[in-house]
Parts: sequence; C-alpha cells; structure tokens
Amino acid sequence: MKKFLRRIGKTRFMILCFIVLVAISYYFNGWCGVLAAALGWFLGSVIYNWQESKQRLKKFFRTNTSLKVKTIIFVPIAAVSTYNFGWKGFLTVCAGWCVGEIISRRFFK
Repeated sequence: MKKFLRRIGKTRFMILCFIVLVAISYYFNGWCGVLAAALGWFLGSVIYNWQESKQRLKKFFRTNTSLKVKTIIFVPIAAVSTYNFGWKGFLTVCAGWCVGEIISRRFFK
C-alpha cells in the first residue's frame, strides 16, 4: 500500500478523493453538490498552498482592475436574480452582462 501511495503521489491521490466526493455529492445533491465540492476543492487547495496562493493573489490584485470592478458589480446582481428567479435569472444576468460588454467595447473604444 505504501508503494502504491508513493507511486500515485499526493496530487493524484487528492484528485482521486475529489472524484469520489464529487460523485457522492452529485448522487445526493445534484449539480449543487458538484458545485459545492468544486468550491471546497478550490478553497482547500488555496489553504494548502497558502504561500504560493498568497503571491498569486497579490499579483492578481495589482492587475485586472476592470475585472475586479465588474465582478464586484456582477456578483451581487447575479446572486439576487438567482435567488428570486432561479437559473433563468442567472442566465438572464449573464446574457445582459455579455450584451453590455459588447456595447461598451464597440461604442466606448
């Protein structure tokens, strides 16, 4: 067993655990469970590699200002519309955002 674990390595072992957990969460909770498992995996990887993640986050927050502003505006609107109207509201917000990006890039640049 030790040879097997050394052979697959830490990263591959974590991916195998992730696949099993995603399958279980999909069985019990559907797509919301898969989304929750993916979010948990992301947060776990950020916490596990905190020093490397901290440097990536600092680099991200120094750049991509327009992306951050758009995200700060988009996330609350998408959350409220998803809460009130479900997936139709979320898809409508995404479509509206895409149309707004097309219009603003065409007329303002």
